[in-house]
Amino acid sequence: MLARRRTTGALSAALFLLFASSSALALSPKICSTRNNHASASSNNKGQDVLIVSPLSASIAPSDEVQTQPASQTDTFLSSYAGSRVLLGGVALIYASNFPLGAMMADSLPASAVTSSRFVVAALALLPFMPRIAPTLRLPAVASGLLVSLGYICQSLALVDTPPAAVSFLGVATPIVVCPLLECVVDGKKMSPKDAPQTWLAASLCIAGVAMLELMGGGGGGSDVAPSAASTWGIDNGGILSLLAGLGFGTSCYFSEKMMRDQPKEQALPITSVLVATTALASGVWSLADGWMATPDAWHYTLPGLFVDPSLSMVAAAVLWTGLISTSMNFFLEMKALGSVPSAEAAVILAAEPLAAAALGSIMLHEELATYDYIGGALIITACLVNTLKPEDILARTNALFASASAPDAAREAKKSGR
Repeated sequence: MLARRRTTGALSAALFLLFASSSALALSPKICSTRNNHASASSNNKGQDVLIVSPLSASIAPSDEVQTQPASQTDTFLSSYAGSRVLLGGVALIYASNFPLGAMMADSLPASAVTSSRFVVAALALLPFMPRIAPTLRLPAVASGLLVSLGYICQSLALVDTPPAAVSFLGVATPIVVCPLLECVVDGKKMSPKDAPQTWLAASLCIAGVAMLELMGGGGGGSDVAPSAASTWGIDNGGILSLLAGLGFGTSCYFSEKMMRDQPKEQALPITSVLVATTALASGVWSLADGWMATPDAWHYTLPGLFVDPSLSMVAAAVLWTGLISTSMNFFLEMKALGSVPSAEAAVILAAEPLAAAALGSIMLHEELATYDYIGGALIITACLVNTLKPEDILARTNALFASASAPDAAREAKKSGR
């Protein structure tokens, strides 16, 4: 037990350093433009923007090396306002399939073997697209992959001594707050409650909905009774790792949006391939550190062993699904959608994943949904709708609400003064 705690502590420190280094890499000064009004400027540059970049920020500049192709009707729809958001909703639905399949794989394999097998399959499927990535995007894609690795590894380590409901809640709720904060701090975007009320209202509703689903509903505790605060919110390594996982997922979502915002859509697959390959490599390192590769049964936990062992046929099928569908395909679709949807809004839409997981559990596993599940689902759906509103819509409705609430008082005051 002591050795296990030391290993967890060492990995926690290493993962914290990984997050700090990859975040510093990902969030280094971005491209900024300034007006060239100097009299000594050449006529070719006069009145044009001059890009001042740092070594890394240059890597996310629009690439001239990639030739764009005419967009098809499908691409046009998926890049539209409605299409990109529908696409993210589908991504959340597919991600939800990881819950039942992940539980099945975890019963037969170590957590590190599950993660590495899934991402190795995904990386092999996307390998042909890797050479197509623009050279300026290689480093940012690796940084984003490190952040995704941080999320998955911390999430698995947190499950060692933290209730799954709390891990899931923190992993989903943290990006909802991280993404708008990064937009405010890094981009200088006005994201205060006054400037972007729809973002924070949607975030509050979504966090409340996820809390209902994970901590109070059938998915979290199996009944209408919420778990105790001490068991769920204890300040321990598991809670810190869960927050770190959410930071990794949220920062990766933000950074992926920055990469895709000014890039041709054709770069979505190459970026995804590098991101997934980086995560596969990090998961392989985790498997080595986990120690199971030195055991006599290690062969059965590897990809060749999974596919030749008849007793693990269902696990192998789950690895194929999670690797090919809910990882390689889903990461690509998410990357494509992030080219049209701000990360703060995308985090809210992707937070519908627990809702989709509860629905799939009810349909496929005949799990009973508790009252809190329905309330949480309604809050998440409301959050997604609120996120589509404009700031002036929220302010107008708020002012109208206060006006209607104060109308009776004003009428009474007028009546008194009339006397």
